[in-house]
Amino acid sequence: MKFQRRNALFYFILAGLGLATAWYFNVKAILDGENFFSYWFTSNADMVVACDLLITATAAAPYIIIEGRRLKMRNLWLYIALSAVSAIAFVFPLFLAMRALKLNKDFLAGGRLETHTIHKHRVDVWVPADLNPETPVLVMHDGKNLFLPEHSTFGATWGLLDALRPDSRGYRRIRGERTPMIVGVWQIDDSTRINELGPQALVDAHPEILDMLPEAMQPSSRVMLSDAYQALLAEEILPFLAERHSLTLDKSRTAIAGSSMGGLASLYGIAKYPEVYGTALAYSTHWPFGMKLAVDGLAKLLPNASAGNRIWTDCGTIELDALYPPMHEKFVGLMQQKGYTDDTQFIGAIYPNTGHSETWWAGRVEHPINWWLNPNEPKSNLTDREWVGLPQ
Repeated sequence: MKFQRRNALFYFILAGLGLATAWYFNVKAILDGENFFSYWFTSNADMVVACDLLITATAAAPYIIIEGRRLKMRNLWLYIALSAVSAIAFVFPLFLAMRALKLNKDFLAGGRLETHTIHKHRVDVWVPADLNPETPVLVMHDGKNLFLPEHSTFGATWGLLDALRPDSRGYRRIRGERTPMIVGVWQIDDSTRINELGPQALVDAHPEILDMLPEAMQPSSRVMLSDAYQALLAEEILPFLAERHSLTLDKSRTAIAGSSMGGLASLYGIAKYPEVYGTALAYSTHWPFGMKLAVDGLAKLLPNASAGNRIWTDCGTIELDALYPPMHEKFVGLMQQKGYTDDTQFIGAIYPNTGHSETWWAGRVEHPINWWLNPNEPKSNLTDREWVGLPQ
């Protein structure tokens, strides 16, 4: 993305130089009464320059038309018209600059990506082109893994931009009448991830949960930060973005989402702020963080179905997710006891033969989001229980 913006700037500079030099020397030649065509072909050296220019212009014109049509760029005729009254040294770099901007726009699925830093947390915000006061807002954890591969922990993203980008038929995997704004919140660093995403109320009640973690997941500190983190999301980041973009926040249009520990954090977030988030979307919810203590504890903390909140939780069956199904099913049962029996309000999905990584989540990223945007959406997506995701 940055590469294309740098390309555009470079080509704009060249176009400016081409325009300035062409007009300066054209005006000077006219004022001096010089004959363009006779000077072009006066000597062999002039012939080299003239032929070089003519062949370049002849190649550039069809390229502008063919490449412009491929990228669905507008006003292609204008570049050809400008070349007749200015110079190819201006027109062709101008086209290349606009092409780079179009590639950047297409990469960002027609929206734009802005970045903020709020209390040491980087916040990446994908802003849709059709932003309006009623635009839905999706807050997601582990923001560095959402959009750009160069930021991702393992070089793979959730594929959100791919899911938002129309294909050649105009079909988009993430649907809905209103395209959501997606807010990706980074953790302070990898060493604080457990502290920020692990449900603090559970750890406060059962400190032994941290002792149960494998050595590789042991946090550097036993001081939990998740209550402060959840307050940052609900009480600072969301109001800041609402003011910046003139959004009218409403729980029916606001969701929180994440995977693994981020799945737990999403359920904890809606438990703490049921008036802020109408929906929680938890991918591969990491129930081994506390095992039965997490299942029972979160089910108890979550609002009853009568409050009108909506919850999606899912898991795979291979890799780390192979540990999840028994705890997942236990959680589903507890939520049903709380009144979550309607599949427009609660989904407990299992994706056979899928595992635990951004690549797997990218394969089903649109399912929970589409369900949030339209409660009837998953009925067609989840009837086939043999969905196998993307190849690894």
